[in-house]
Amino acid sequence: MAIRHMDELVQAGLEQAVELMVLAAHNSLRFGGKNTLKIISVGQEEMEEIANYALSLGDMSPLAARDGRFVMELIKEPWALLLLGDKRKSVFGYDCGACGYPSCAEMNRVEEMESLTSNGPACMFRVLNLNLAANAAAAAAWRLGLHCRVFSTLAFSAKALEIIEDCDIVASVAVSAAKQDPFFDRHKFWTREHWDQTFEKEFPTFTRGFIGAVED
Repeated sequence: MAIRHMDELVQAGLEQAVELMVLAAHNSLRFGGKNTLKIISVGQEEMEEIANYALSLGDMSPLAARDGRFVMELIKEPWALLLLGDKRKSVFGYDCGACGYPSCAEMNRVEEMESLTSNGPACMFRVLNLNLAANAAAAAAWRLGLHCRVFSTLAFSAKALEIIEDCDIVASVAVSAAKQDPFFDRHKFWTREHWDQTFEKEFPTFTRGFIGAVED
């Protein structure tokens, strides 16, 4: 029997883990029995594209720029990124009004609003299905012992670059097999002063301005 060393085994295990994460997302609870999600994983080239794009958003979205810098560190050790996406229009016919329109048919007819984070208006139940799937993938990663985080910034960067195609709403799940959890040390990419100034200015408003969703 050939000897296999830790680095090889960790990489192979990570690749199998990603497949199990997709399986968990695919089988997650969904409203209406509608499995309309698109799920892909990306490689090194796409990850670098996402990081550079997020970095370029510094003036509009400081959070995205911070995460772009973080990704450049993340990819130095074993990692993977899942992208999950869906379309915005209702396929349910629930006429629930949560989107702001009295019927699904009326919402589906209105002009699409494009923004950095997503295209809208969007059916609430498609958004819920997307997030249930992302949470299922993250839960599977946690059970397998991987470091894990769900990112909106990497998701909307991938959407803008059309790395995941023909989607209006997108989520991403990043996992790492680094020697220590990298997802709880992202503050190092901002000084304490910059962190305080940014949050004082933008975060307490609870608007999408902190993400930079819509340009003025």
